[in-house]
Amino acid sequence: MTDLQQPGASERVFAPRLAAFLAQHEAVRPDDLARARAAAEIADKRLDQALLDLGLLTEAALRDVLAQQFGVADALPVEFPRAPVLPGELSPHYLATAGALPLSATGTALALAMVDPFDDFTATAISLKTGRSVLRRRITRQRFEAAMADVYGAAFAPEANLGADEAAEASTGDVELLRDAASDAPVIRFVQDALRAAVEQGASDIHLRPMRGGAEMLFRVQGELAQQAPPEPRQFASIISRLKILAGLDISERRLPQDGRIRANVAGRPVDIRISTMPHIHGEAAVLRLLSRELAVSGLGELGFSPAIQRQLDGLFTAADGLILVTGPTGSGKSTTLHAALKQLIRPDLNVVTIEDPVEYRVDGAAQIQVDEKIGLTFPRVLRSLLRQDPDIILVGEIRDAETAKIAVQAALTGHLVLATLHTNSALAAVPRLVDMGVEPYLLGAVLRGVLAQRLVRRLCPHCAGSGCAPCNHSGTAGRVAIGELLALDAELSEALAQSLELSPAQQDRLRQTGYRPLREDADDRVRSGEIAAADLVGLIDVG
Repeated sequence: MTDLQQPGASERVFAPRLAAFLAQHEAVRPDDLARARAAAEIADKRLDQALLDLGLLTEAALRDVLAQQFGVADALPVEFPRAPVLPGELSPHYLATAGALPLSATGTALALAMVDPFDDFTATAISLKTGRSVLRRRITRQRFEAAMADVYGAAFAPEANLGADEAAEASTGDVELLRDAASDAPVIRFVQDALRAAVEQGASDIHLRPMRGGAEMLFRVQGELAQQAPPEPRQFASIISRLKILAGLDISERRLPQDGRIRANVAGRPVDIRISTMPHIHGEAAVLRLLSRELAVSGLGELGFSPAIQRQLDGLFTAADGLILVTGPTGSGKSTTLHAALKQLIRPDLNVVTIEDPVEYRVDGAAQIQVDEKIGLTFPRVLRSLLRQDPDIILVGEIRDAETAKIAVQAALTGHLVLATLHTNSALAAVPRLVDMGVEPYLLGAVLRGVLAQRLVRRLCPHCAGSGCAPCNHSGTAGRVAIGELLALDAELSEALAQSLELSPAQQDRLRQTGYRPLREDADDRVRSGEIAAADLVGLIDVG
């Protein structure tokens, strides 16, 4: 087994070993190597790609290094297939985008030529899709495009849909990007500084908007948008183009929305960035969602729930099986809560698996799978297959559809502990939502251990009670706390809620006996204690 057949090899093994080899053999000057490493990190490129694009390493030299150090051989023309390999399982559109060409397949293995053989995500996705282990080969971009055209037809060459001038511009864009990154151009500096400032301020999103005669930048911090120093109007289009290149988007397409992802190290922290672009009347806008790869809390006790809800949660997550849901609107902290719970549950003797889109936090001790709709790697497909992998605990990033809901309930019925998020405004509304998805009420009574509905609210600074002081940087706040309501169900309540959220007085008494308190009551308690301000609840919950 080569290093590349082990998860995470590209990040853990490749760049340090390649740099050490090149330095030891004096193949690249130390200052050039440092320049290439800086450019590769900024532009989210592999070190070998940066070296090639900067002209610091030849293809022949790189082939020798990959063969000697990593056991990665070049795909030979004699290995190229004459017809598509596994055509019913692998979309040529996806292969063209991913830079991957299947060479041959057996019942258990697939030989795969890859423009970037250190792309773990693509290799893992294709392995899961085909049910075969992937044996990686390296192929140059030029040979890959020619082979794709030969095997799948000219329409499936990655740049076939571009005109000649556009193709030339796109193919040279990365080279120019790397050269700019290495020389610290103004546009590069602006993007670096904006990302660094956003991470240091704890922002969850960056908004870049074109305006008439200018542009603006806003950070969402603790749920609120705040104006930042705007970019120069003449640089704004270039800033958007840079972000699109980093995310692998089409910089020539400015008329349609696009979505992509960027992985970067910002202020010394690994950050995943989701980018969404949108055409406005004054140009293209972009919103960046910043996702730290490391969970900042070690358990549920650090999320800021009230002591009463904390005690209920501690008891809830001792369940050996069943379904536990966390509900709330976007940005209410659902994923953070589930991952914090997961960190408490992980043990060496448990098989813990997550299915997410995207994988927001890296969790040691859990096998994490990212869905990919483009190749058919959907929540239902992964979840169905996962049940044959002998899991003990399954985290489902989101129950979005009826098929996922039914499989999740079936998994909970058969002895697994399933944790999932659901988009509803209250814990009570989770039951009719699942019933609308086709889950029988009596099944929910049997498997649904609990539903937590939550919101995040700004915590008033304990030093100044919100008036502003030096410790809180005169903001009046100190982070955010979670308010919530926790619902524990039995069969009778489940069937009642499936019919109507309006419960009879007897059913309401029964609900109270389970320890349920509405979200509004928890919020009122926190206002009275001075932790949060009543004004911050407006728009979050029905404060009655």
